[in-house]
Amino acid sequence: MGNQGGHVTSYYSSGLQKYTSFQVHNSEEVRDILTFDEGILALTKSSLRCQMRRGIPIYTHESSNLVEMQCMVQVSSSSILMGGHQCNLINFDYNTGQETQLFETGDNGCAILRLQNRFICAGDTIGNIKLLDPVTMRVEHNLETHSGSLSDFDIHGNLLVTCGFSQRHGNLSIDRFLMVYDFRMMRAVSPIPVVIDPLLLRFLPSFSSRVTVVSALGQMQLVDTVALTEAELCLYQINTASSPLTLDVSPSCQFISIGDSGGQIHLFSSSAPNASFNSFSCDTEFADPVETLPSIPFDDFEVPLSTVPLGFLPLETKLASDWPEQFLKKVYRYEPIPPIDPEILKSMKLQGTIGYAPNPMTKRRNQVSYSIDGRFYNTKNKNFGCEDASSRIGSQEIAIPKRYRKLELKHSNKDDFDFEVFNKTKFCGLEAHLPNNYCNVMLEMLYFLEPIRCMTLSHLCSKEFCLCCELSFLFAMLDKSQRTPCQASNFLRAFRTIPEASALGLILSDQNPETKKKVNLIRLIQSWNRFILHQLHAETLEARKKKILEMERKRHASESPRGHGNQVLKYADYQVGATKNEEWSRHEPEMNCDETDVSRFFGMKQLQINKCLKCTTEIKKESTLLLCNLVYQNQGGEKEQSFCDVLSKSMCPEQTTPAWCDKCNKFRPTLQQKRLQTLPHILALNCGMEDTNVILKKKINRVCLNYLRLKFFTNLSSIIKPCRYGEHCMRANCRFRHPSQEIEKPLGSHSSHLYYTNPWLPTHIQIDLSTNGNVDLKKLTETDLQKPLEDSDNKQTVRYDLMGVVCHITESEEKKNLVAFINVGKKYYERLGENSEPQWYLFNNFSVTQVPEQEVTWFNLDWKVPCVLYWINRDLPSRFCPADIPNPITVDVFSEDKCIIKDRGRKRITFMPLGMDEIPKKGELVAMDAEFVTLNQEEAELRSDGKLSTVKPSHMSVARITCIRGQGVLQGTPFIDDYISTQEQVYDYLTKFSGIQPGDLDANFSSKHLTTLKSTYLKLRFLVDIGVKFVGHGLKNDFRFQVIDTVFLFRLPRQRMISLQFLAWHFLGIKIQSVTHDSIEDACAALQLYYHYLKLEKEGILQESLKKLYEAGKSLQWLVPDSEDNSLRWDLSDEEI
Repeated sequence: MGNQGGHVTSYYSSGLQKYTSFQVHNSEEVRDILTFDEGILALTKSSLRCQMRRGIPIYTHESSNLVEMQCMVQVSSSSILMGGHQCNLINFDYNTGQETQLFETGDNGCAILRLQNRFICAGDTIGNIKLLDPVTMRVEHNLETHSGSLSDFDIHGNLLVTCGFSQRHGNLSIDRFLMVYDFRMMRAVSPIPVVIDPLLLRFLPSFSSRVTVVSALGQMQLVDTVALTEAELCLYQINTASSPLTLDVSPSCQFISIGDSGGQIHLFSSSAPNASFNSFSCDTEFADPVETLPSIPFDDFEVPLSTVPLGFLPLETKLASDWPEQFLKKVYRYEPIPPIDPEILKSMKLQGTIGYAPNPMTKRRNQVSYSIDGRFYNTKNKNFGCEDASSRIGSQEIAIPKRYRKLELKHSNKDDFDFEVFNKTKFCGLEAHLPNNYCNVMLEMLYFLEPIRCMTLSHLCSKEFCLCCELSFLFAMLDKSQRTPCQASNFLRAFRTIPEASALGLILSDQNPETKKKVNLIRLIQSWNRFILHQLHAETLEARKKKILEMERKRHASESPRGHGNQVLKYADYQVGATKNEEWSRHEPEMNCDETDVSRFFGMKQLQINKCLKCTTEIKKESTLLLCNLVYQNQGGEKEQSFCDVLSKSMCPEQTTPAWCDKCNKFRPTLQQKRLQTLPHILALNCGMEDTNVILKKKINRVCLNYLRLKFFTNLSSIIKPCRYGEHCMRANCRFRHPSQEIEKPLGSHSSHLYYTNPWLPTHIQIDLSTNGNVDLKKLTETDLQKPLEDSDNKQTVRYDLMGVVCHITESEEKKNLVAFINVGKKYYERLGENSEPQWYLFNNFSVTQVPEQEVTWFNLDWKVPCVLYWINRDLPSRFCPADIPNPITVDVFSEDKCIIKDRGRKRITFMPLGMDEIPKKGELVAMDAEFVTLNQEEAELRSDGKLSTVKPSHMSVARITCIRGQGVLQGTPFIDDYISTQEQVYDYLTKFSGIQPGDLDANFSSKHLTTLKSTYLKLRFLVDIGVKFVGHGLKNDFRFQVIDTVFLFRLPRQRMISLQFLAWHFLGIKIQSVTHDSIEDACAALQLYYHYLKLEKEGILQESLKKLYEAGKSLQWLVPDSEDNSLRWDLSDEEI
């Protein structure tokens, strides 16, 4: 039987003893059940569950075709037919678990399915029964049984009997007649009158002409369909107060079962107790009985405990008797060696350098007593109501949800790592194995901050290590990636070169892991947040000044007479309005000299007033803040501060402190006030939660504690004895009940839970800035957001939505990480052409998970601490987020390429630059190869199975990039062959594999075309933007977009990958990489292989050629035999496509 809660229960024997009970769906009701030899099929509204008879699930089938399903019938030994309140019938193979065919039934759907020798009978909701051909599923006949609706019907032999409703005076009424149809004549015969209102009916196969009819009131009547005379009335009353819902007859025809709406099953039999459900039943399979162990008397001390056997335990399973790890560590006594007893020294006799004395027998042998002082425990800590997280870390790990935990990427099998397990969304995460990857969460935050994304994508300057440019490159890569995580390696490379970052302690050394573990990530990410905003402001301001000076020089050069070209120009001499000619700054108001897009987004103009309390002298100073630090007042008492109170006092702080007064000429008590003059469009906040004694921690911990008390102590209040001291109890961790723990149980559903109704951090706030510089904050509800803003000349009002939260997660003392909650707004979905509402997502490096809004604003400071908050103006001007962002990377990047070696006489050109008529077009081919060097040594450990496991991967840095023309007259000629200069120390040049020699990357000694990584990246980025396809071998490690990789083209499924050297020898007859690797040679070979692949595919012999390739490789052990011809032949005349 199945109920409306999605639960199925089975019973055995006439006593209806429970056999199995299991859930098939969480919320949908069970609408039909079908049994077969191996198990059962349970049909719900939108799914089909297959279970063993013992209750073990086999599979669950769900598809878009399963809509409002109602019934099913078995049509063959391996397939069933399903129907419902929809226009299709579904043929389903339950052995393979797949839908095989789909048949149309009409708009009225199908409510009941029955099988006859010649037809499949489908009854709909308007009283019609369609007779379908089992082979073609076409409608052969249509029987109009009842004018209103069909209630039930059954088939036996050549007879079809129905019951239902008729339309009478516009209402549905029950037909007191059973309609009978003969399949031989295909017409109705005499109806059968009944004395009850028929609702359900079934044939009794043991009496071929008898039908069981059940009414809604629980009455059951047996009627005969072929009786020539009036039969004796057979009427029974079911003992139930509920309405019958289902009726069925056992295969042995010895039982009739009726299920009602009250959850009861009524079983009727005429031959009990020897009756059986099935005629040829198999033995019922029961669970193996549990073998009981012989009992041992509790007071029998002579029985050894070794007689009690231990059960089988899986590996790494801990016993309850195992001691915690902290108690198994070696602990040495802290006291020094005790002094020798003076009595021993008095009686000691010296024999050379050795002294002898009688034993006073005051100490035990090999034992020294020592006292235990208060260093092992603390009796002063009685704040058991609000414990800090640090007091519990170290004793045990805190159980936190898996999506928050620090992700450990196994570097040994990184290529086979399945990132999709951690990311089911359309967003792209960031890999977490690079040094200084703690800033990944803030990079994701800035990416989804639409004004910052638009600003960086339109930025481009000539500075080599510009973080704004690197953010632009990273954001463009995130735009093109889908789910596949990206690496912020270029950004982190530039980040490590910024001196300000190193001075602020933002660069973490990867050489000392112990120092890295002691880093305060909360303080570190807040410092990084402050640094990145000021750095972006400084870089955009510098680029803007350079562009304006360049434009003014050009204008003066064209307007001034000859001889004035050497005039010295200063930035302050010119207006900033020149930038309005740029497309990005179109329709923008003029900016001040020191104003940038960053300061317009984040800037808060602040007036600082210092007033001497003696002479009342005031000194005022204006400044611009890019972010605000939350300051918590250490108040006495238990008064709690709301978030709006904390933010209001943090934006306009006041304090009295001694300061120098020029008028008084001495230190005087000075009132320092800060008043806001403007509100930002994006409000950036540092929570400052590294202090463990702040009011916010007490507030949130109190909220968590109240919830725990609400959950546990309410149920235990009647069990735990009250404390004799009551509220005056001073014992820490008192095990008795106190009056403060007696909390009444709230009324209402789960929506009234503290988790939903009382978050400390709101998601919407409104800030009112008055003319005197004071701010008024209030929390907004959904109702408040629907109200329009009040226009006022006396104040500025801005409504903010919470856009992002960065949290510090503490799993244990060794496992700490940062995660980001980001509200992906409508602008992002509009850019993708979608119409979706804003949704919250949790970004944990390459793990991305959708979370509810309540989870974002709820904190448990034992393991989840807020660090950074970002709020965005609800009515953000549209000019900050333009739909079309101009691409600053143009074809000029090829002409602006410069070599940075100092002695140009040593320079040797190995490529021919592209001409303007050679610029590749979308879809054209470019062969590419890259070489790398390592910056540090890889760390690996030997496992117990003898395999090496990578603990810390080597940090790779690109050293050479080569691009070759893929078509045209100069096909195969390189147009990019750049050696990349690096300022970091190279650990290994990998000359055997890269061909890079020491000195090739040094501008003082190199003879190559040495340039910066940014210069080469811009050229590759231009080729990517115009849609070029890159051909190469093993490009997954070098490049991830628009790639044609020959390592995958010449590979059979589930077989090893083949080296470029062996492929070139086997297919092209050439030998490469004989002495060392050369990227030009490798790129040419990859391009030849691709053309050869197209030739094999065109001739239809690709699979045969791949099989021969693997046969040759296995016979030669994948080694290229020696050959005298080491030249690379370039001849594609016979391979043109």
